[in-house]
Amino acid sequence: MPPDMDERWLWLITKLSAAAVDVADSAVTISHPVDGPVFGLRFIREIIQEQQQMEVLLIAVLRQSGITWEVLAEAYGVTRQSLHRRLAAPVEEALMARGNQAPELQRVEQKTAFVAGTAERVFGDLEHLDQAVEVWHQRRAQPRWWVDASIPYP
Repeated sequence: MPPDMDERWLWLITKLSAAAVDVADSAVTISHPVDGPVFGLRFIREIIQEQQQMEVLLIAVLRQSGITWEVLAEAYGVTRQSLHRRLAAPVEEALMARGNQAPELQRVEQKTAFVAGTAERVFGDLEHLDQAVEVWHQRRAQPRWWVDASIPYP
């Protein structure tokens, strides 16, 4: 395989990993029984953009590996034309992008550790679901509670 093809693979796989970790971070944060839905409300656009970026990079990796639009469309349960119309341009852009994967890999490593820590906190808080229910009852009793709700993280 030519060296520039290897660089393309490294870049694509690194970017896909970074996008997947971003989605995992948001998913774990949203899973918190008290603060997760508030986080989701505040950052819904960013979460959707993360998911879309991951989708584009996943399709770019699959296309680079020889998977056809027909096979992808079958997996999606849509026509080849509709999938191609929606994703061809951003996938092509991802396939043409280049960059240094070292900083991106470092970010993936750091974010993965952060996600693991967040998951541990969420898991610990799941033991107190009865308290979470009480917090949600209190919130419902306050008009427009979501305006002033604080989020301890992302």
